[in-house]
Amino acid sequence: MKKIKLYAIGNEDNFSYYLFDKKQNVFEILNKIFLVDFNIDWKLYRDDLDKKGKINIEKYVDIHESNGYDKLRIDLFYGKDKIYLTMICSPDLRIKFNESLFKYVTIPEPIKIKKPKE
Repeated sequence: MKKIKLYAIGNEDNFSYYLFDKKQNVFEILNKIFLVDFNIDWKLYRDDLDKKGKINIEKYVDIHESNGYDKLRIDLFYGKDKIYLTMICSPDLRIKFNESLFKYVTIPEPIKIKKPKE
């Protein structure tokens, strides 16, 4: 499976955030992690599946989805080019999610900025 790009990650107390490209394979990997590791079937909440049972997230712009489960709240924000994922959960659940996620991600090299000439 092709790795997805993770552009940003952050944690503070029980809040975590992640920033990805808005691509179909990103949504599919996140859905797989939620289903396999957390027993959350995100697709149960979708009524706009195509004939193959897939969701075309590239059509979603400025849309927010939220789902809460026992000790985990997940929010997905679909922008023009990026998916912003937030999670509110215990550090243990965050570690579990990160361990699963990092099997599928690559982090781009930082852009080198040239210093202006004096």
